[in-house]
Amino acid sequence: MIDLHIQTINGEGDMSVYRLLETIKESEVSYYSIVDANHALAYRVIDKKEHPHLITGVRFRTIFNNRVIDLLGYDVDAEAVNAWYEDYYSLERIDAIEKNKSEKLLKVLEEKGYPLEVSDLRCDKLGGSLYYIFDHLIEEYPDFKYKNARDFIIYEVSNPKGEYHVDFSNVYLDIDKAIELIKSFGGKVFLAHPFEYRGDIPELLEMVIRKDLDGVEVFHASSSVLNSLKLIDFCKATNKLASIGSGFMGDDELIPLGVRVDEELLQLDCFKWIYER
Repeated sequence: MIDLHIQTINGEGDMSVYRLLETIKESEVSYYSIVDANHALAYRVIDKKEHPHLITGVRFRTIFNNRVIDLLGYDVDAEAVNAWYEDYYSLERIDAIEKNKSEKLLKVLEEKGYPLEVSDLRCDKLGGSLYYIFDHLIEEYPDFKYKNARDFIIYEVSNPKGEYHVDFSNVYLDIDKAIELIKSFGGKVFLAHPFEYRGDIPELLEMVIRKDLDGVEVFHASSSVLNSLKLIDFCKATNKLASIGSGFMGDDELIPLGVRVDEELLQLDCFKWIYER
């Protein structure tokens, strides 16, 4: 199995780096990557010599056509990523960003008939406020149509066509800036989980070509086998690389660790960058 889309508690996951590495060690996962959002802090406590199949990674949340989408960067210089992150995102700035995001979402919820009283909101990592608000939302309104924060954020809050959409264009990196950053860190740039956005797939794949991304995440929990095969065909036709990831966030989530891929498929040129290192 391979899994190049794993998150720790430093990002949106619920496992420490050490516990995650032990979990991977006990699994059948071979090649893997930790891609916490906007930083690579997990790699500061990892001895790469002890993990030869660990591919350094990062995930940037970006804005494309007023929609929040993720870009993955692989084989990045982890310390260069962290130096940028610590310069760009002070704790004070993160707290201000998250308070601004929460105010916008609370206003939308109130307009839709779900007023909430949320006090003492302090966030030390990006994205935390939305999960915090969602916890309050389902506690106050248990019949709310979404039962988990992830779906609510992806399909509503971050979706321009969503009923609860919030404009985050002044919060997240512009996609061109994120691409530039990943390349400056020596990394390969991939579009993460195209089918998770429930958007215009041809438009997203056209963007991959137009902006000269290195590849696409073809296997992911959000993509059916048929859709994954379509993405592989796209990579073959356009000479793009293909990535494999689950989106694993921890034991408390529904997404299991690792993606099992047929060995014959892994012989395709688009996958060889993973294990021919």
